[in-house]
Amino acid sequence: MSTLLKKSTAVLCLAALVAGFSSCKKDDKKPSTEEPTTESTYSLRVTSGTPAATYILQTGSIASGTINTAGNGVETKLTTLTTKNGYYYGIDNDSGNLVKYTSNNKTNTLIKEIPFTQISWAYYSSFYKWKDDKTLVLFSSNSAIQFEYAILNVETMTITSSGKINVPGLKANHYFWGYNAAFIGEKFYLTYTQNRNSDDISEEITYLATMDYPAMNNITVTQDSRFTLPQHYTMNMAASFTENGIAYFLASPNIWTSANKNAPFGIYRVKGGATKIDPDYFYELTDRNKEEALGLFYIGNGKAITKILDKTQITGSASYGSAYMTDYYVIDVANQTKTKINIPKSLSGSFSENVLVENGIVSIAANTVDGFYIYQYNVNTATVTRGAKLEGVSGLTRLEKIK
Repeated sequence: MSTLLKKSTAVLCLAALVAGFSSCKKDDKKPSTEEPTTESTYSLRVTSGTPAATYILQTGSIASGTINTAGNGVETKLTTLTTKNGYYYGIDNDSGNLVKYTSNNKTNTLIKEIPFTQISWAYYSSFYKWKDDKTLVLFSSNSAIQFEYAILNVETMTITSSGKINVPGLKANHYFWGYNAAFIGEKFYLTYTQNRNSDDISEEITYLATMDYPAMNNITVTQDSRFTLPQHYTMNMAASFTENGIAYFLASPNIWTSANKNAPFGIYRVKGGATKIDPDYFYELTDRNKEEALGLFYIGNGKAITKILDKTQITGSASYGSAYMTDYYVIDVANQTKTKINIPKSLSGSFSENVLVENGIVSIAANTVDGFYIYQYNVNTATVTRGAKLEGVSGLTRLEKIK
């Protein structure tokens, strides 16, 4: 596994640089029952300063004005995996503990912190899925050779179940790669490929493991050879959604993490009750020679937002954070159409969850040549307005509504 470990380490370092998911010094974590301030409803996780530090920044509006870290925000070494109902859920980078916390532009307040040793969590090889409002399921690939899970009750902050997911069929001298997953009812669907240890090249097969939840057993594995990599490297960006009992997934074999060339980027799906990827559906999104696609942010009614990148500007992994090569599109998975949103080309935000959907408005934080702005796309009218400007901010990894 030496090739994988070298690659994982390199990408993890890049993640820290581009996304700023860790920071330079310890934040003040004050045990208290303090609640988030009601006037601060939006949360931005940003990097700012030299050397770059990570801040959780809250604001009452993202539709106009200027947002900066001058006198605002809290520097932090607490990651944010996800948020729900006013709370942040993440990992303490120092202890490795799972944490539930709040923030109010002055302090980060720990609500609960628990040891997290049930699975081998690592940012570059782990992911999560919400099963419902109180159940967060955490997954690891444990050095890409053994899938594991831990079910977290976020109300009590207790791990209610954990263990190995014994997916059969890992070939000798191969490792699991490119995971994408979804729930449909009480079934969990995990898609992945297998790469050779020797050269990191996928065997050009996508696997679907179907299993019962929450036992994570009764596993059936099927294969599909129409596309290669079921997900791009950052497994913490949205890349699937479920609607009307059908799960839609993004295949994203971007060239900085896959040695496979000219593989298709597109949408594949699994129908509820099925144990294989729908053989009659694959919506190819890009020109294989000129474009890549990242992220699948669900906006309702069979539609999602996807980042389309100009592949001709990619000369290496650094290009994803330095080249203005990204456009945003509305993807209609039923009609298999895509419509460009009128936003200037921006940095890719390859590790960034920078799309927020709220009451028919999609807010997109885009770092363009004109500056770093939160653009707002009206789903009903297909119009775009330029909202709040991010000032003194070098990067953004999360944009979300807290309350």
